[in-house]
This record gives sequence, structure tokens and C-alpha cells, in this order.
Amino acid sequence: MNRVPAMSIEKRSRSAEDSQAKKERALPASGLTESAAISQLEAEVALYRKALEQAREEMQGFAYSVSHDLRAPLRAIEGFSKILLDDFSSQLNPEASRFLRHIISNAQQLGNLIEDLLRLYRATKNPPNRSVVDANTICKEAIDDLSAEFRGNVSIQQNELPEVYADPAQLRQIFRELVSNAIKFSRRKPAPHVEISARGEPGAVIFTVRDDGDGFDPKNVKRLFQVFQRFHGADYPGNGVGLAFVKRLVEAHGGCVSGTAVPNSGATFTFTLPRKSGAASAEPEAEVVAQKELRDSA
Repeated sequence: MNRVPAMSIEKRSRSAEDSQAKKERALPASGLTESAAISQLEAEVALYRKALEQAREEMQGFAYSVSHDLRAPLRAIEGFSKILLDDFSSQLNPEASRFLRHIISNAQQLGNLIEDLLRLYRATKNPPNRSVVDANTICKEAIDDLSAEFRGNVSIQQNELPEVYADPAQLRQIFRELVSNAIKFSRRKPAPHVEISARGEPGAVIFTVRDDGDGFDPKNVKRLFQVFQRFHGADYPGNGVGLAFVKRLVEAHGGCVSGTAVPNSGATFTFTLPRKSGAASAEPEAEVVAQKELRDSA
């Protein structure tokens, strides 16, 4: 049996003592030892994190309360304006009728904005109720929900999709938002086409929704998933909330979402979700894959 030289043991012991002494050495500026200063810093970071989380919850609560309380008076404005327009039209001159129609239109737009804000709030209020679900069925249901939006010559191709670990209701909302977005920005094409596909990565599934519509300027990609961002002006309906909604739902599942496009040649949106329970470790790799796709398409 080989013996460890006494000299070696002594050196190791001295090295350990020196390391501990460094940690315990007082820092000149604060008078604290290094280990005490680290502990204090960690406590301060935890305190700031708690304060930030509390502020975020308060802002969400405030936004929800304001949005909820605005709906009743807004309905009254729209309702009474419609009554005036329908029941007293004979007593109104054309200019007054035009003003009332303008009031109704703006009240409806504001109502839609409030509903979107409430929807965005609810998306982050509760954690996803996840289970292993068939993405084929969920995606088909989302497309069926949108059937009224693509009457005509819009072609939607749903390829084979795998099982995934997700909240079925939230996954349906993700597909609904991305497919609806693709339909909306493809309407100007003579034969618009939307394709939904997926591929597996270790521990994760990468879903893709691709269209051949208007696309967007790649320089706007960093603002793509922010609230109220609209890159096409008033040419298309919407409040710029849909993609922010998708981002929050995907990130609540531990995934990531990205978008690429070529102006007037279509857009591609990619999002990742865990394949099964306990697959959170796949998130960094999925993020790398998504970022690589973003660079390759730039």
C-alpha cells in the first residue's frame, strides 16, 4: 500500500488553512470578512428580488383592476351611442350620425385592447397545469377555432406533431395566436400558405409556424414580443399583444420563442417546450438551437 508523504499532507493542510484565512481576512473597505461580505450581498440580492417581484405583482394587479373597472363605463358609452344611432336616427343630421359611429368604433377598439390586457394578465397569474398531451389534437382544435378567419383560399398544412409536456389550454392558445398571426399577415398573397411542423431535440420539442406573407423588417426582431408593438401600422387589425401573450405562455413552460422574417416573403416563428416532465434541463440547449436558427436566417 502506497503511503502519502508527510510533507505532502502538511502542504495540503497549510494550503487549506491559507484558503480559509483569505476568506476570513477583513476587507479594508467594509471591515467584514470575505465570507461575511458575500453573505450580506446575497441577502441584499434576495431582498431586491423580493421587492421587484412584489412591485411586479402590484403592477399586474393595478393593470387588472383598471382594465376590469373600465369595461362597464365603456359598454355604457357604446350601448347608449348605438341607441341614439338606431332609435333617433331620423332626428340626427348626417354629421351627428357620423360622430356616433366614430364613438362606437373607438369604444369597440378600446374594449378589445382592455380584453387583451386582461388576457395578458391572466396568462401570468397561474402556473401552467401541465401533462403529456398530443400536440396534433391541440393544434387541430386551434385551427378549427380560427376557421372563420381563413375562409377562402388560405391553405393550412399541419404536419405530424409529437407529444409534449404542456398545459393543453395554454398550448392551444399558443397555436391559435401564431396561426392567426400568420393568416392575418398573409391575406394579401394570391394563395397564402401556412405550415405548422415540429422536430425533436434532447428533452424538448421545437415547433415552427411558417407563412409566406408580409414578413417584417429583421431590425425589429428585438421588439417583436413586446406589448403594443405593431410594425404594419393601421393596415391590419390588432393591438400588438398577441406575440407578447405567446412569449409569456411559452416561458411559463420553461421554453423560449423566436421569430425570423424576410420582408414581403413571409415569417417563421419557433417555440420550444419540454418533451416530458423533468425536462427543464433541455431549455438551455433549445435556446441555443433557436438562437442559431435566428442567426442562420438573418
